[in-house]
Amino acid sequence: MDGLHINVRNGNLEVISKLLNSACAKYDCSVSYDADSNTLDFSGDDSLRVLVIEDTMNLFNRN
Repeated sequence: MDGLHINVRNGNLEVISKLLNSACAKYDCSVSYDADSNTLDFSGDDSLRVLVIEDTMNLFNRN
């Protein structure tokens, strides 16, 4: 598993991993937070990463 690089502004990757996992459920993949290395680990087809990120960002773009 590769670490998924995210620019951290508030340092709360555990919450971000929960949000990403809500989108991952749709695509049969997962994201887990590794507290030791402070990274997010993506499990699944690499081509799905962009879709998961887009879906998660859309959570914030809704009016």
